[in-house]
Amino acid sequence: MKSILIKGKKFTYQIKRKASTNLRLRLTSLNSFYVSCPSFTPTFIVHRFIQKNLDWIATNSTKLKPKKRILSLKSLKILGVKYQLFFTKSQQDSLVIFPDKHQIHLNLSKYSSKYAKGLLEKKLRPLARQLINQHLRELAKQHNFKYNKVSIRNQSSRFGSCSSQGNLNFNWQIIFFPKSKFRHILLHELTHLKVNNHSKDFWQKLTTYDSSAKANNKWLKEEGTKYLIF
Repeated sequence: MKSILIKGKKFTYQIKRKASTNLRLRLTSLNSFYVSCPSFTPTFIVHRFIQKNLDWIATNSTKLKPKKRILSLKSLKILGVKYQLFFTKSQQDSLVIFPDKHQIHLNLSKYSSKYAKGLLEKKLRPLARQLINQHLRELAKQHNFKYNKVSIRNQSSRFGSCSSQGNLNFNWQIIFFPKSKFRHILLHELTHLKVNNHSKDFWQKLTTYDSSAKANNKWLKEEGTKYLIF
């Protein structure tokens, strides 16, 4: 773990070398980030890349919010629908969703915020995968998209991505966004299957699928990370 001072604020960071073709920077908390890069990238190239992105790091780190203590949560929204949260000490772990009552009951064998966080994420991820795949299928059929593999991940500052092989990746926590923003993210990545950049052509195509694309994109930049709770 290394550290760097950016505009008077100390950040810690890691360099992750992997089988990739580009350098990428990801914020992981209010004061930490990592850089992923091709396996044989010289360290000085990575440091130069960080220096070029100092302003971006400083600006976007302020948009991240401290994660809430899970046991203090009284409710959460899934695609805009509000569910009351109930935590109960129990001998066995379980999560039960009552759609009609708009309630989620989490039974915990260990009653702590850290344990509740891990269990809630473990139990809600399959629901996120189900919802993302369901809406992807609907949108792909409606707009004639063809995609390959879909991966569900947990990221601090990225909501989705599309690879050159037609694979789609999504932050599972986008299910906590309003439904219109959730579907905008899916359409954004689906559009990258046809235009693999953010050119004028890309935004024109996306707007044909989502007439509020610009407003939704603006909302995500300004409000999106506030809805991430893990």
